[in-house]
Amino acid sequence: MSDALLGNYSPESLVIVLSKGDFVHTIQGFADGSFLNINRETPASTLYVGSDLSAGRVKRRNKASTITITLHQFSASNAVLQALQRADEEDDTDTWVVAMTIKDTSGTSSWSSNQTFIGTVPDAQLGSTAESRAWVLHAVALNANVGSNTRFGASEVAAMEALGASVDDRWKL
Repeated sequence: MSDALLGNYSPESLVIVLSKGDFVHTIQGFADGSFLNINRETPASTLYVGSDLSAGRVKRRNKASTITITLHQFSASNAVLQALQRADEEDDTDTWVVAMTIKDTSGTSSWSSNQTFIGTVPDAQLGSTAESRAWVLHAVALNANVGSNTRFGASEVAAMEALGASVDDRWKL
């Protein structure tokens, strides 16, 4: 018999919000299957090994990240993202560089950046079935909190606290 705790995840509980000034949009209409990919462009640390097996590491604080959000073609967010991308492309300033917040409200994961932009419009396909649109956003510095969808036992809480992190009471057993 396992003492493992039952975790819970709900894709319907993922919230992505883009905002700047009067512009606020909660993205909706995620494609079926995988619909969010977050990729940090530069590793936080890379290993260096010399010919004589001496070693070191290169540490980088560059948190630039690429976020791919896949929407189905019926999503009204496609039109909003297209308008945002067009407004940014036609403006020579950072007027349409926006804040982005991603939160898994069924767990503890979240990501945010105060400087996010859409590089270009997605490739589009049309056919006899529903298609998807993969929007690629770039975050200059992404604050990432890869969390859990399971409550924490005493040993996990102690480990988190030893690392200087805290666990909200909601997630403690």
